[in-house]
Amino acid sequence: FGICMGHQLLAMAAGAKTYKMKFGNRGMNQPVVDMRTTRCYITPQNHGFAVDEKTLPEDWCPMFYNANDYTNEGICHISKPFFSVQFHPEAMGGPTDTDFLFKMFIDRISENGSRATIVPVIRKPDC
Repeated sequence: FGICMGHQLLAMAAGAKTYKMKFGNRGMNQPVVDMRTTRCYITPQNHGFAVDEKTLPEDWCPMFYNANDYTNEGICHISKPFFSVQFHPEAMGGPTDTDFLFKMFIDRISENGSRATIVPVIRKPDC
């Protein structure tokens, strides 16, 4: 489970590329859309680089995107228990909107945890 720079490191380890953003996403009120449910979460962020989701290998898929600039905010492996987010779920901007990510992580590393993949069900708007 990668968070912030861990998200970028996991993406690069998988073979994806990152790029420098013009302004970056900073602050406590960045809207992030869950591509599985279309639910929007308000998240804290502080980053100036983003994962280029077009360079993700076939066995990886986008999981979240930023509703303001449509940059990638999360990825997951389609069959292994690896996933990451660019925002800071531990800061609880919602105040507990994204704490489910920690439960998902614990479930995936526990002996009896679910190994189910997280497959997006929607596409973000073309921009």
